[in-house]
Amino acid sequence: MQIHINLKGLILYLAVLAASLVLASFYGGPLVFAWLFAILLMLPLSGAYIFLNYRYLRIFQEIDLHRVSKNEDHRYRAIIENAGILPIHRMRLSTFSDRCDLYEISDGQEISLGTLEKKELVSGISCKYAGSYNIGIETVGFTDPFSIFRVECIVSYTFRAVVSPPITDIADRVLDLENLVNSTGLKSNRLYETIPGSDMRPYQTGDPMHSINWKVSARLSELVTRVPDKMEKRAVTIVAQAARVPDNSQDLESLKKRDYFLEFIVSAAWHFAHQNLPVRLIYPAGKVSESVVDSHSSFMNFYSIEADGIFYNSEEEFKKIQDMAEDQRSGAHENGTWIFIREDPEPGESHFAVCD
Repeated sequence: MQIHINLKGLILYLAVLAASLVLASFYGGPLVFAWLFAILLMLPLSGAYIFLNYRYLRIFQEIDLHRVSKNEDHRYRAIIENAGILPIHRMRLSTFSDRCDLYEISDGQEISLGTLEKKELVSGISCKYAGSYNIGIETVGFTDPFSIFRVECIVSYTFRAVVSPPITDIADRVLDLENLVNSTGLKSNRLYETIPGSDMRPYQTGDPMHSINWKVSARLSELVTRVPDKMEKRAVTIVAQAARVPDNSQDLESLKKRDYFLEFIVSAAWHFAHQNLPVRLIYPAGKVSESVVDSHSSFMNFYSIEADGIFYNSEEEFKKIQDMAEDQRSGAHENGTWIFIREDPEPGESHFAVCD
């Protein structure tokens, strides 16, 4: 809760109060003292009135989908109800305008409610950043009848949207690893070598003639075909080095960093998935977790959890990823390529680092 004082209104109130005290001192009488007590009690009674207004205020917010995409338009609905017997006059609505655009509801819009009255506000909405954060109405403001002070109160029921990042190519220039030599490691589940391997199976219609193993076929008295081996790719591991951010952190700078971080991770995973090539992803999902993305299906499984599923449930899990990064930079790593994507790099450092 925040209280804002209107300096001009306060000076005027104090001047009237001083004049009332002088008047009561010199003249007295029931009428003069009634006026004095009315001036003295005006601010306490206004505060009590505002408290009761807020106490019986009900606000429900929602959008048509709980999980949305960044910069995608959706329908927002807010139901504002006065459950008390005291009318609410010119209540000011403050929105999360720094992180979402409400097309039909303006920041600072005023609304009045009669006794037990309910109003519905409907608007289009789009979210500016990827991640998980509160949107819609942030606070409500109440003003006393003489505009001496204004009280800003946080809405008790907030709506937390889960916003997925767009799938872009911002990570392609970092992940162009096709020219790396000594390609060994993970095997693709979809791509095969062009030369037949050592595994064999019975001949099937359509198999090329050059893949038939004639010696084995003569010995078994049936045609046997050599099966190509799965294509080997250099073992690529991407580590999502997320920042240690408190669950209730809602500042704009953190949202911007998380937005770029999530978009880069999704772009990195898609870089391999759309080629059906395997990549190992290590990321914090409460605890340090691991997934292999090598197809559209496995990519969508990862994409469905990364918007609100990247977090640490303890300091130990955060330290585990930090130690992993230090080990790779010191050369104590496995064969292959490790790529670290950092949410909050140190000044002068890049958001990503490649260790061969």
